This record gives sequence, structure tokens and C-alpha cells, in this order.
Amino acid sequence: MRPLPPGIHVPDLRFGHVPVPEARPGFSPALDALGLVAPGWSDPGRVPIPGTLASGSYAEGERYVIRVPDAWNGKLVIAGTPAFRSEYANDCTWGAYAIAHGYAFASSNKGIASSAVVEPLGGGAVPHDTYTVPFAHPALPPGRFGYRLGALATGHGGIAAWNEDYVRLVMAAKAFCAAYAGAAPARTYAVGLSNGGAQVRTLLERRPDLVDGGVEWAAVYWSPERNFLRDLPTFLRVMPGYRASGALSASDARALVDAGFPPDVRQDDPAHPSLYDEYYANTPAFYADISVFAYARMLDPDAPDAVSDPALRASYELSARATQAIAGIAHTGKLGKPLIGIAGGNDVFITPAHHFDAYREAVTQAGRGARYAQYLIPGGTHVDAFAAFGYGIVPQLPYAYAAFEQLVAVVEEGYASPAFGTLCIADSPETLATH
Repeated sequence: MRPLPPGIHVPDLRFGHVPVPEARPGFSPALDALGLVAPGWSDPGRVPIPGTLASGSYAEGERYVIRVPDAWNGKLVIAGTPAFRSEYANDCTWGAYAIAHGYAFASSNKGIASSAVVEPLGGGAVPHDTYTVPFAHPALPPGRFGYRLGALATGHGGIAAWNEDYVRLVMAAKAFCAAYAGAAPARTYAVGLSNGGAQVRTLLERRPDLVDGGVEWAAVYWSPERNFLRDLPTFLRVMPGYRASGALSASDARALVDAGFPPDVRQDDPAHPSLYDEYYANTPAFYADISVFAYARMLDPDAPDAVSDPALRASYELSARATQAIAGIAHTGKLGKPLIGIAGGNDVFITPAHHFDAYREAVTQAGRGARYAQYLIPGGTHVDAFAAFGYGIVPQLPYAYAAFEQLVAVVEEGYASPAFGTLCIADSPETLATH
């Protein structure tokens, strides 16, 4: 690992004030961060927060950002990064909270050089790393635009490399804090949303010595038997008929519920009539379809061409080699440190049944239930930004902060959470309160 360069002192570490690189195709620090929060988000830091900023690369293509307030509390928060986003994706979620409360904060790009470059397609063959938009969306006519995905760039190590990058990030951030303050962090906490939550699970299973505990939010679950490459093709098969019915087909809706998806949420808004459809064809980047494309490309060398066709994505089945690849990154449930989990009851993408319940079962089978607390949030969906569309969506960010506060109480005060070993319904962030 390359030595980290010294940081620079800046007058304000808050979002919108701290220096960040300029946006370029496939890399937009501000949009990466704002795309994860609900409309009206406000930074919890009410006054300027001076401190030290470090950014750069500790290995080829692996970028990081580290921020340490002058009024550092001696503790460190390490954020796993969702989707294929950049090292700045956590700035409005975990980063803003951590900095406002005196923590040092670090995040990385998981080694993904660029997120997704949206570009018009030429008349030739579509490159291996490009997803062709198949849906009739006003901004992106079908078949004429594609998403060139940095995660599929030649030579990228895939999900195993993301987990290795997270370990390097933790070690690098600890070393930077020690050099900056003359002492290692007194406590280190791992936090993450979606793919970032999957990183937290893996870290607490495989390298619990590096941290004191973690918070996962809508975390992805990986096992050979249960993963979204097995779940999402069902969604892709049913949705064309459901959409053609105007989201009125009771049989299609029932088929998805029976397959483990939460019930659809419909509303009287022609632009946003169905929460199912937001995750299918109504909202770029068309979460369900592009995910089957990207992860099949990443994990399944036996099906590199079939998944380029949307009809074949809907009938996709894991090959033996893909199943073996997933076994190498599978979650075991063998938690070595306490973990607090939150998830939205209306998450149509990383669904509670497929990813939250399944992981609780793995933890229980591993005999580690006393280290895992789960809170299900009625009305929450995968991305808080979808609250702009209506549906009665409940933003989960306040619950994430409450989960973090509970984790700190567990680690530092010996708080015995009533949720350890079970699933609790969280009707408000106060459900997670420790006092």
C-alpha cells in the first residue's frame, strides 16, 4: 500500500464547503452524495467545521478521502460505498453526521475508477461494459443510449476486490489519524448503505479486529443460494405485464409478493404511479435491470453475451461458475463485533426477505445472534431520494443515525439492546434510543 500524503488544513469540512474535485463524465462528487438523501436534506453541521482533509490513491485506481476535524473526538468512522459510486457518495449521509459530531471520517471508491458514463450508442457492437437502455424513458430513448460502467472495466477485481479495498481503507485511515494526532483512534466504527453495508458485514465477519462494531443500512446479502441474481430475474419477468396493466394486475402483484418482494405502493400520479415501476423502468438507472446485467457480467463468465438482451436477463440463471464465484464472497453470519442493521419495509430492490431476513438467519445459524440487532422501517425504500416521488416514503437517514448512536452505546457503555438476536419494527428513530 502506498504511503498516504499529508493532508491540508481547510476552514470547513462540511458538504458544499470542503474542496472536492471537479465533476467529469462518470464522476460527480455532489450528485453522488445528493442522490442518496431525501429532498430538503440539511447538513447537521450548523457552523463551519475546520479540519484536515486528505485525498488521493493508496493503490492503483483505489481512491480515498479522509477528513479529521480540529475538534476531533479521537474516534473514526469508515464508510463502505453503495453501488458503483465514488469516494464522495457518503458525504451527505455518514460523512456529514460524523464530521458534525467530531469523528474522523473516511470513504473510498472501492477501486472503481468511474461510476457510469451515459452516452449515445453508435451503430457498431455494444462494448462489454455498456448497458443499453431498453426502456422508453423521456430522457433516454430505448436502444439509443447506454451506461458505460466503470465496475466492468477490464482488470477490475469485482466484489472480492471491494472487500479488500475496504480493509485497506480502514488501515490507511487509522494510520493517517495516528500520524495526524499522534495516537491511533480510540474507537473505529464501520458503516455502510447497500453494497457498502455488504462491505460492513464482510469486514465484521473476516476482519473484526480492525473495528469496534458496525451499522448496515439496506445491506446486500451474498450467498450461493440467496442473492439478487437469483431474485431479480423474477421481477424482470413479471414487470412487463404488470406495467402494461397500468399496475392493476392482481395476479402479477401476487406473483411478486409470493417471490419475496414487498407489496407495491401505488398512487394517483401519472408520472409516478407505481413504486415497483420506479425500480424497473421509470427511474434511471433502472435499478433491477441494470443490476442483473452488471453483476452477471461481473460474476458469471459463462454468460457474458446472454445478459446483453433484456429478455434474456429476465430468464437468467446462475451458472455453476457464477455460483462458485459467489461462494468466495459469501456472507457467513460469523460476526466478530456487534452490528446494528436497518432496512426499509418497502425496499423493492434489496428486499427485506431476500437480504435482511436471510442474513439474520445466517447470523443465527452461526451462533452470533447476540451480536446482531435488526430494525425494519415501515415505509422505507432503498434510496431516500425516492421520497421526492411520493408513495408515503419514510426517509431512513434519521434511523441510520439512531442506529449509530445505539452502536456507540453498545460498544462504549455496555448497553444491552433489546433488538439483539431478533427483528424489531421501528416506527420512529426513537425506537432505537438507548436512554
